Amino acid sequence: MNLSRMRPILLLLIAGLPCAAVRAADQVTQLQARFDHENNSVRKAKLLEKLGDAQFDATRQASQAKDYQSVDVILEKYRDNARAAMNALKREHPDAERHTNGFKQLQMHIHRALRELDEALIVSPPEYKPPLELVKRDLLVMDDELLKLLFPRRPLDKKADEKKSAVTPEKTNASTISSTASPGPISSTASPSPISSNTSPNPINSNPSPSPISSNTSPNPINSSASPGPINSNTSPSPLVSTSGLFDPPAQGPQKDYLSALEADKIRDAETTNERIKLFLTFADDRLKKFQYELQHPSENKHADMLNALMNAYVGCVDDAADLIQLGIEKQENIRQGVDLMAGRLKEFLEILNKVSAEGTDIALYKDNLDDAIEGTTDAIKDAEKAKKNVAPPPVRRKN
Repeated sequence: MNLSRMRPILLLLIAGLPCAAVRAADQVTQLQARFDHENNSVRKAKLLEKLGDAQFDATRQASQAKDYQSVDVILEKYRDNARAAMNALKREHPDAERHTNGFKQLQMHIHRALRELDEALIVSPPEYKPPLELVKRDLLVMDDELLKLLFPRRPLDKKADEKKSAVTPEKTNASTISSTASPGPISSTASPSPISSNTSPNPINSNPSPSPISSNTSPNPINSSASPGPINSNTSPSPLVSTSGLFDPPAQGPQKDYLSALEADKIRDAETTNERIKLFLTFADDRLKKFQYELQHPSENKHADMLNALMNAYVGCVDDAADLIQLGIEKQENIRQGVDLMAGRLKEFLEILNKVSAEGTDIALYKDNLDDAIEGTTDAIKDAEKAKKNVAPPPVRRKN
């Protein structure tokens, strides 16, 4: 849906709304124009966050005014914007796993949009729900595609593939046993099976290359509750025996590719949002220092790759710290310490980035990511300054 079709609806919405709502609708129009003219895919995806938030505010106001047609139109426009941003990112950066900047922000915002859609579906009359259901379906497809682009080698997918590949040889061996052994001994539960006997010859065990079912002395956990049979007397580990990881509790989200395993553990173990913000700023500082060192001491190979990877990692850490601040505000947590720390440290980081932009060597190798880092840091500083006004105040101690 183009802007010309959306503008009359916004004007009708503006006519019956107070001044604050008029300003919100005007903000949507201005941000939409910026979004349409933005050619950089990463900046386009980040701009969608601001535009989308403004559109969500407009849908809430329209819903309060019982203007459900406007709700449908605005959310359909958001869906179109999200698709345009994703297509632009895929064109400029085909390897999303390596270049997460933009993809990550878009996926997180689409996830937020799905929550807004659920709320809109609850309050909308039945005749206005079909368009919203179509928008939700499209956003779910985009959300799934973005996750696959960001995490093409997810651990759960690996385990599923390993399990699937393990089932095939096991079924083959089982079918071989059932076709060569007599049905009596294998199905008997009172007397030992000929396959489990170590003294009598067995055509299967006489095979010079032992199969997994004929060389294991440990019981198979999967079949341990069944009656003794040929599979319980295996002498080599069966592919199905290994259940490690199959029944583990789900992980707390996919590990971010720019954090080491130790750093990810520290984030998970941090007890407060303030501690997590501090950790992400520490990791961002570490990436920035390594970036400066790589500039001064270029590696013999993959110099450009290292510079871009470090700059992407820096941006990821800053974005995560900013996301934690927004989450803390939504939960009304006391994150003033983290907000103050972020506002101060990011100003230091921005000075370094601007200096690199003005004096850095081989800047053409990493200019795009450097520009994204400068813009992301500038936006995060603004968000931190704004958060100082919205953050929950510290507890007041009364004097006796």
